[in-house]
Amino acid sequence: MTYPRMTAITLTRKTAALLMLPVLFLICLLVTGCLAAPPNTDWATPTTAASTAGAGDEIQNVLDTYGGAITAKDRNQLASVLDPQNPDFVRRQQEFLDRVQDVPFAQYQVRLVSRAGGAPGTITAKVDISYRFQGSFSALPEPRRAAFYLVKRQDGWKLSGDASQAALGKPSDAELWDLGTVRVVSGDHALVMYHPGSEDPATRVRDYLDAAYPRLVATLPGTNLPKVPVKVFDDKGQIDLAFPGKWQEWTGGASRDLGGSAGQGGEIIIAADLFQETASSVPGYNRKMVGHELTHVALFPLTGDNTPPFLLEGLADYVAGENTVSLLKDKLSGGGSFSPSLRDLYQPSGFDVLLNTDAAALAYEEADTAVAYLEKQYGNDKVLSLLQAFKKPDGAGSQDQRVDQAWRTVLGVSWDQFEQDWRNYVLSQ
Repeated sequence: MTYPRMTAITLTRKTAALLMLPVLFLICLLVTGCLAAPPNTDWATPTTAASTAGAGDEIQNVLDTYGGAITAKDRNQLASVLDPQNPDFVRRQQEFLDRVQDVPFAQYQVRLVSRAGGAPGTITAKVDISYRFQGSFSALPEPRRAAFYLVKRQDGWKLSGDASQAALGKPSDAELWDLGTVRVVSGDHALVMYHPGSEDPATRVRDYLDAAYPRLVATLPGTNLPKVPVKVFDDKGQIDLAFPGKWQEWTGGASRDLGGSAGQGGEIIIAADLFQETASSVPGYNRKMVGHELTHVALFPLTGDNTPPFLLEGLADYVAGENTVSLLKDKLSGGGSFSPSLRDLYQPSGFDVLLNTDAAALAYEEADTAVAYLEKQYGNDKVLSLLQAFKKPDGAGSQDQRVDQAWRTVLGVSWDQFEQDWRNYVLSQ
């Protein structure tokens, strides 16, 4: 299973003073071996065309009924596929339905991946679970893996327990609703889910996102996002349960790519306790953070493997209204070399190696000023054309050659000339 990309806002000593929005990319998402091992599929029979006949079709029908009951919040329909001889499992499923009563699922899909027989009349089914929300992105998010026990009763196959630990070798990934009752507050452009007690940050997130949307559209003409899902967890501890081992230091919020197709978009993850803390300690930070993460959601489908990271981070800060230049201007005035350079930040891994706060602060000032100069000198359409140039399949040559060619084709200047013009622009501020 491929895990989605995430970006996260990090509050450093410098950002507390300057209200920067540095986003340290999550190295473990990009380095082979850092993610959890893929689930074991050796135990089960894949659901090929031949193997889905008979019991396979019956089991998928049970799973379809189960998913439809969750979407429709239909208790009777849910009860029809649960095994009454396992009252603890039935109780937990009813509690799950209680927790998601306010969640506007447009579809909750459980797809049979493979199955294995046990005792007579018993099957373990490995599944993918995915869903989409009403008014949100049209495609289903990237699925998470789970497994169920099913038993044959007189009126057909019934779900009779959670087999994830046995079948997958690990528990299912936690979801927002696994941690308690979920409430929903909806805006013009946001669908915000939260736990009782976090209504204030959820409402603020909705308002900040709606307020940032017009500037996003002005910066990226043609943007027409459906409602962006936002999940407000109570604290980072809950987020670590839902995304184990996938977060570095961050403050308040992050964005998550939900898949490779344009229709999937992304979602925003918020920690309510950190959001409340920064609301008091760094006024204005949360508003900018939400605008920053909204921009990442819009940029996910526009991003190729070789898109210069400074374009993405700089655009996110541009929409957020971040324009600090004091550290970078001091470096440029000194006339010497410094690291990271803007050239470092057009490499695909440019932000992955920022291992201290000073490097991060400098990197984001470089990205912010480079995008501000692009917008001022060349306009929104040219910036979009640059993104499109890197979205195309990889061509021959190095990243240096790709960047120089894109700049010459789209802007009519070499990278060297652009870099010198950018330096002059920063020194003039």
